[in-house]
Amino acid sequence: MCTIIVTIRSVLWAVMTIVGTLMILVALFTNRWLQGRETGRITSVGQAMDSFMNIANNVENVIKDGEGGLGSVLDKNIGIFLDCKEIAGQQVFAGECIPDLDKLFSDKGLFSENDQDYPHAWKAGIGCFIIGLGIMVLTVMLSLLTPCCRSCLCCSVFTVCGSFQSFAAILFTLGLLSFPAGWGSERVVQACGNSEPFIIGHCQIGGAFWMAVAGTVCTYLASSLAVFAYKSTKSNKALNREAVGDRFICVP
Repeated sequence: MCTIIVTIRSVLWAVMTIVGTLMILVALFTNRWLQGRETGRITSVGQAMDSFMNIANNVENVIKDGEGGLGSVLDKNIGIFLDCKEIAGQQVFAGECIPDLDKLFSDKGLFSENDQDYPHAWKAGIGCFIIGLGIMVLTVMLSLLTPCCRSCLCCSVFTVCGSFQSFAAILFTLGLLSFPAGWGSERVVQACGNSEPFIIGHCQIGGAFWMAVAGTVCTYLASSLAVFAYKSTKSNKALNREAVGDRFICVP
């Protein structure tokens, strides 16, 4: 039977790891990265159909909910996944959506060579977020095991997780920087007017972007807390109680 050691710092590290992971996950599946309005600038039949479907969905929501008025009919919300279907019915959070996989993996999706179909910067950003999120999910699972399993072979689980989280935080930072780099694409210009890379036009940065920023900050904090969490499990109090045979140790 293993010796379970729980400290305030190890719990704080685990909580920060889970919170950062959830924030990034929620931000990715939300179409509130940019909030703009249809400008009427249409250069292709596909864009015309997208604009018509967006306006039709907004009209349906206004009729169904009785909120927003006619002004909200032209609202255009953009997520880092350009073709993201809002979930019908009760949503867990505002703007909750699921990427349209057919469009995402089509010739005009992630594999398009035309930057106007899908910004190359956003493709790289999505890759950074997905890889970083996978790393964070791994550290979440390991953090739940640390009360009982605190070392693996020659290394501390806290140290390994902290290193992984530092790398994930860097990936998230690159993903955040790639987002404004793609503002010059035609899809964004259609909603934001005269937007260019790092120039937003008349759109506003949505709450999902700021949630991703908060998730990145939590990831940096978690990577720093991992060192303190490890030291707390090796404190004199914890070692003394383990030496006398305690199997469940809870120390500050």
